[in-house]
Amino acid sequence: MDFTKVKYDVQERVAIVSMDSPKNMNAFDEVMLDELEAAIHMADADENVKSIIINSTNTNAFSAGGDVKSMYDGIMNNPKEEFIKEFGKSIGKMANVTKAILRSPKPVVGAVQGACAGAGIGVALACDYTMATQASVFMTAFSKLGLVPDAGGIYLLTRAVGLKKATELAMDGGQMVFADDAKALGMINEVIEDDDAFAEAVMKKAKKFTYGPSTSYKLIKELVWESEFKGFDEYVKKEVEAQMECGATDDFKEGVAGFVEKRRANFK
Repeated sequence: MDFTKVKYDVQERVAIVSMDSPKNMNAFDEVMLDELEAAIHMADADENVKSIIINSTNTNAFSAGGDVKSMYDGIMNNPKEEFIKEFGKSIGKMANVTKAILRSPKPVVGAVQGACAGAGIGVALACDYTMATQASVFMTAFSKLGLVPDAGGIYLLTRAVGLKKATELAMDGGQMVFADDAKALGMINEVIEDDDAFAEAVMKKAKKFTYGPSTSYKLIKELVWESEFKGFDEYVKKEVEAQMECGATDDFKEGVAGFVEKRRANFK
C-alpha cells in the first residue's frame, strides 16, 4: 500500500508507524485513518516485526484529533443527511484504529510529543505503553464542538482514570492535562524530560519488547481484551450513533464554526 499521510518503517524488528500530516497537526481524515489501520495490520502480519511504535513526524503535535476544518466545510456545504452519513462513517473508522491497536498481537508503544487532542487521546490510550515528552498536553476537546468523545474515548478514559475524572474531562473539553498529570492519572506510563532523548527512549522501550516472549505478549493482550474490552464493539455502535446525533444539532454547527472562526461558541 502506498501511504500519503503515514510513514511506515521497520528498524531492528520494530515497526514505526508515523502520522505525517504536519499542515493540520495530524488531524484525522478518512485517508489518515485508513492508512493508520492498514499500517498496524501490516506490522501485525510481518513475522519479523516484534513490536510497534505509533508516533508523529511533527514534534509539536501527536494529533489534533478530528479534522474540524473538514467538518466545517462538510456541514456548511452539503445537505445535512448527506453530511451525517459521511460523518458517521468517519467516526467508525476512528474506532477501527483504536481497535486495531488494542487487538494487535504485538506490544504497541505510543510516543506523544506536543498536542494530543480529541481522538488522538483515544489512540494514545489504546497503546500498551505510552510515553510523552515533558511539554506534551492532552485535551479531550469534544464538548467544545458540541460532540461526545470518539475513538473509544469514554470507554478508554473510564478504564484509565476512573468514572469521575473521565466524566469531568469529557464534559470540560477545554481542560488541559499536562504530561506529569497525565501520568499521575494513569493516561500514560512515562514522561521523558529531555526532548532530545525522547526518540531514543521510545526506541529503547520498543526494542526491549522485541527481546521478550512474543506468545506471552500476544496472550496477555488477548486476556486484557477479554477482561477490559470485550464490550468495546457494542460500545462503539452507541458511540457512532451518539456522535451522529450530536452532528445533526445546531450546537455542533456552532461549535465547529466557533473553532474555525477562532471565537467562543455560543451554544443554545
